Amino acid sequence: MVDKVLQYVRAHQMMEEGDCIVAGISGGADSVCLLFMLLEIRRVIPIEIRVVHVNHRIRPDAADDAAYVQKLCAAQNLPFVLVEEDVQAVARRLCISTEEAGRAVRYEAFERELGEKRGRIAVAHNQNDSCETFLFHLFRGTSLRGLAGIRPVRDRIIRPLLCLSREAIEAFLQERNIPYCIDSTNLEDNYSRNVIRHHILDRAVRAISPAAVRHISQASEQVCAAYDLISDITRQGYAACVTVTKAALHIDREQFLQLHSTIQGYVVMEALAQAAGSRKDLEAVHVRQVTELMDRQCGRAVQLPHRLLARRDYTGVCIVQESCGPPQEVVLSEITLSEEERSVLTDGGVLEIMVGSTHKIRAQLRPVGNNGIDLENIPQNKYTKWFDYDKIEKSIVIRTRRPGDYLTVNDADQRKTLKAYLIDRKIPQKERDQLCLVADGSHILWIVGERISNHYKVGGCTRTILVLAYEEDIQ
Repeated sequence: MVDKVLQYVRAHQMMEEGDCIVAGISGGADSVCLLFMLLEIRRVIPIEIRVVHVNHRIRPDAADDAAYVQKLCAAQNLPFVLVEEDVQAVARRLCISTEEAGRAVRYEAFERELGEKRGRIAVAHNQNDSCETFLFHLFRGTSLRGLAGIRPVRDRIIRPLLCLSREAIEAFLQERNIPYCIDSTNLEDNYSRNVIRHHILDRAVRAISPAAVRHISQASEQVCAAYDLISDITRQGYAACVTVTKAALHIDREQFLQLHSTIQGYVVMEALAQAAGSRKDLEAVHVRQVTELMDRQCGRAVQLPHRLLARRDYTGVCIVQESCGPPQEVVLSEITLSEEERSVLTDGGVLEIMVGSTHKIRAQLRPVGNNGIDLENIPQNKYTKWFDYDKIEKSIVIRTRRPGDYLTVNDADQRKTLKAYLIDRKIPQKERDQLCLVADGSHILWIVGERISNHYKVGGCTRTILVLAYEEDIQ
């Protein structure tokens, strides 16, 4: 069994020569087995072993466990650190469960002992623990991530016994006549995990399959591998469609819709977690609300946990953290291209025009033919449009709507008022006043995110093309 654990340690690169291994030893069967396994591993891989025991001050006999672990360490000439903490008081102070408080206290003690040393923290989770975690998350409701069980390595934490069942651990100790302590709280059904251990998993082993623990553990490992693959694809998708600025986090709709629907959900969850700084209280319903915004009109918004607000904009969904005060509407100032700016364009330069505080329009003139633009490749992007520059009669203006605005809706230059168009499109009244427009007098070249006027479309007689691209301004 020692060889099995050593092989598992090497397979997961848990430790190397010269590492300091801080072992959390409670005195129970699992942790005592861990200690003796580390002593065996030390024969093959030279490591320093330091033992930390945490007394939670819950049981009257807890001091006996500490004394037993200290005695073991003295016999093996190992450094021993005793940490005593009133875990129930910690739980009350932090408004968390006793289990959560105990875990926090233990890992804080382990991290403190390891400090800046090169090494790892070894804890004694086994196959049964992983199975119990799998079932606990399954019963309570979880994503694929929660079904991945307990990982052999996480950050500086290693679990060398995760390849062993609890039965194998107890057999190892019995074979070597190594005594261990019994935590009376593990025999009670006060905790959900104990109910799974005593009444569900144990029943499955006896009534369904003696190999139930191993089979569940294998399934959990397969889920873990699948989740790792999904995580890699999610990172790629996140990088492709999510832009983070100081003020907000933006999901680009076009890139987002190219992702598989499953990956879309993971990307949204990651975006919300990044914006909130935590995954707490974020659920599938919130992911669905943000995803549904992609097919809704500009200006639609949903409120989310952590004071997050997701709002549909011209290029996708913007996620911001609301201030404590009332929300403020974005005010779009009217921008008219100056003579100097028009000269920049005619001289072949690129003009960047700020639209509000978060977006900009990039403008550039491109000739047709003779090494210029090929009219065969007109872009279909909603936020990059081409216009026949020679048809523009006045200076370009970027603004919101005003009375008398119109556009042409077919090749016969048939006009339609902007108001009628927006009504036909069923765009809400409040959202109409926030639309970004590119205008030539009262003639609307482009309703950004919607359509352009047919009058300005490029064609066979076009000589110069005005390229406009609406983009997020990344600081």
